[in-house]
Amino acid sequence: MPHQEYFLHQITNRIRQSLELSEILNAAVEEIRLFLKVDRVKIYRFDSDGSGEVIAESLEEDTLPSLLNLKFPATDIPNRDRQLFIKARQRVIVDVAAGRRITTRLDCQKTGEQLSEVDIRYAPIDPCHVQYLTAMGVQASLVTPILHGKHLWGLLAVHHRTPRPYSEGELQIIQLIVDQVSIAISQSDLLTRAREQARYEAIVNQVSQLLHCPLSVNEIRQRVLEQAVTALNGSGGRLYIIAEPTGISAQLYTTGVQPRQPFLEEIPLWKNLIEGMGKSDQKQYKIDSIEQWQRYNQKLLHSQSAAWNISEQSHRVITLNQLQADPCLAPLATAFEGTPIRSIALIPLQFHSSQVGCLTIFRNGYNSEIYWAGRNTSDERNKMPRASFEAWREQKFDQAPSWSPEELKLAKAIGVHLYMAIAQKRVESIIRYQASHDALTRLPNRLLFDEQLALALANSKQHPEILGVAFLDLDRFKVVNDTLGHATGDRLLQQVATRLKQCLRNCDTIARWGGDEFTLLFPHLTSEEEISKIAQKILDKLSIPFAIDNQELYVTASLGIALCPYDAEDAQTLLKHADAAMYRAKQQGRNAYQLFAAEMHHQAVNQLTLEGDLRRALAREEFVLYYQPQVEIATGRIVGLEALIRWQHPQLGFVSPGEFIPLAEEIGLISPIGQWVLQTACIQHQAWRTEGFPPLRVAVNLSARQFHQSHLTKIILQTLEATEIDPQYLELEITETAAMQDVDFTITILRQLREMGLHITIDDFGTGYSSLNVLKHFPLNTLKIDRSFVKDIVENSHDAAIAQTIVALGQGLKMQVLAEGVETSQQLSFLHSMHCDLAQGYYFCPPVPATEIGKLLRQSYLSVNLNPPLCS
Repeated sequence: MPHQEYFLHQITNRIRQSLELSEILNAAVEEIRLFLKVDRVKIYRFDSDGSGEVIAESLEEDTLPSLLNLKFPATDIPNRDRQLFIKARQRVIVDVAAGRRITTRLDCQKTGEQLSEVDIRYAPIDPCHVQYLTAMGVQASLVTPILHGKHLWGLLAVHHRTPRPYSEGELQIIQLIVDQVSIAISQSDLLTRAREQARYEAIVNQVSQLLHCPLSVNEIRQRVLEQAVTALNGSGGRLYIIAEPTGISAQLYTTGVQPRQPFLEEIPLWKNLIEGMGKSDQKQYKIDSIEQWQRYNQKLLHSQSAAWNISEQSHRVITLNQLQADPCLAPLATAFEGTPIRSIALIPLQFHSSQVGCLTIFRNGYNSEIYWAGRNTSDERNKMPRASFEAWREQKFDQAPSWSPEELKLAKAIGVHLYMAIAQKRVESIIRYQASHDALTRLPNRLLFDEQLALALANSKQHPEILGVAFLDLDRFKVVNDTLGHATGDRLLQQVATRLKQCLRNCDTIARWGGDEFTLLFPHLTSEEEISKIAQKILDKLSIPFAIDNQELYVTASLGIALCPYDAEDAQTLLKHADAAMYRAKQQGRNAYQLFAAEMHHQAVNQLTLEGDLRRALAREEFVLYYQPQVEIATGRIVGLEALIRWQHPQLGFVSPGEFIPLAEEIGLISPIGQWVLQTACIQHQAWRTEGFPPLRVAVNLSARQFHQSHLTKIILQTLEATEIDPQYLELEITETAAMQDVDFTITILRQLREMGLHITIDDFGTGYSSLNVLKHFPLNTLKIDRSFVKDIVENSHDAAIAQTIVALGQGLKMQVLAEGVETSQQLSFLHSMHCDLAQGYYFCPPVPATEIGKLLRQSYLSVNLNPPLCS
């Protein structure tokens, strides 16, 4: 017994000293053979198909032939014995000379003297088994199952050339060693998984870092593809990115071995193969509209965990043999025949029905050889027992490699990161495109036109030449909208834009200024006559009837033109003079063009008069604040009020903020006016509190000039102290354009304001040039969807897509989203369906004086959707 304990201690130490399973198994069989003094001890491991292989063996020299690394067919261990090992956990001892088979329950807690016939079973040996063992030169065998979890992992077999009994102590020692081996297998499995997980995470991190490095987009995607192919043991790969809705064409990146068809992704059959991994919707792979693509991407981009993303993503592994065997896919096989490619993994870059491309990894065919213990035939074992265990080599050529679940998991993780990176780029591209282009006509908008005009003016100063700027307004377009509907009006505007582009030179620019108004830029003019000819060509082109829904529409236009350097040399004055000339054309009967003339200068005089009145308005207390409620869509509660300035002019009456705010910006009065608005709104808030109303947040707009003044935080702090208002009830709104003028300055100021406890909102979101990478650094509370996207949100799918994207963006960044300009119940319902948080607009209530707010606050509405507006 001391010898047995010493042996057990020795083998346990050897097992514990090694981390590699192969070393542990070799040590186990070697020590068991020496301990039992037998001829052979081997460990036999099962494969998933039921066959097995000897993976560890210890032999007494010149006794029995070696079986190491030989494969055994599944029929060598009948299923009944397999079930016996795993279910009953029974050890089998065979004495060939005695013709006896003994099975013993391993879970029995009794001692040898206490074991009953139930615990030990004696049975004659199967004649086939006798021949099987005899062929190996074995007269005595002991087989003990090796379990891994609840599964039969393998067998420990002890063979001897002569009959050999085993004592109870020996059997106990062997079983303890087998249990140690089972533990080692579990530890090795955990270690292998940990190593694989570490490798998996390292590769994913490398891909993620590469996707966000400062290289060019094309270089990044090429490197990611190469890294993916290497990590997945591929021989080649392709990264196909579909065309963007903004007009960027499809892109293809390749590396390594490639199919014979260079434009594989453009073959309809291949597209269908990829689409079949999703919901079999033809539109899933070809995204042909902005709103279709934007519908789902934000949810993925702003997810806190990518685990569920991988489970959402489909994949497909297909071999060349499968392509050749499938009648529907057989034509695709020709693209791979004649190449070494035999296995293809398709990883779509998608989330739900939003797909931006596909990652494809190829693997070449391979040859293999297996050494069987005797020829592996399909003969029934009981009829044809194995006569020889001489190694027989089986060779297989040009086989298709398989893909493990871990490899596919890694491939899909890389696909997710690729999708997220491409999606983010596309969101930024779409926002930039929408910020600079009109969604209806796809023409440049005011922002882009202003940039192009500034560039043209700078160029004209370097190379003296005539430059023309024109305003074009459709005559009586409102009649079309009012009689035939906005849908017809929109289609008419699209056709007008197409015709206008046909009239222009390659160097000219046209933009939609707003509504039915267009601006045009004519650089490199040689004379006034040249632009007059272009203007007349435009009028003639528009005079041709438009056909919409089998109905002819006749449209005319009024065109005003200002020339640089004759009429002005700066953009603002040129536009102002062109606008004045356009109104002169309308006054003269429409359907005409008019060059700016000196007598039109009276508009400038009127502007100066208005400027003088504006400078005196603050001192004369002609400004007044109106307030418009901000409503929580889900509950219908008023949760805030936006303070809006109005100018009560002594002679002109109410002057629109659109008229005097830009003028105040221009002449430098916007800061004192803004300071008056801030202080007045805070005083009014405290007055409502005194009247007993619950505290509501009051929103005050900051102009770009006001926001960028150096002492803004000091002014706000002084106002808060003077009015004794709690900072959490003051909301400051800045436009997206103002925020992006100086990003570093904006981040600094916003952080100071947030630290003071103020609520920060980005106004007119979607109309500027904000980058998602920059936006995430802004300490914001709310994103405000510009009214231009809300106006036609129900009818215009592009506006709906942008609003949906902004809502998803706000949710991802944990911000509230407020939609302004809500005027109909349909708009409100649409916003509610996309989970927008807040809304304001004439549907609830127009801006009203402070005295009217008290009435609103006394009202109680359970649901905005089921009740009338707050006020009429």
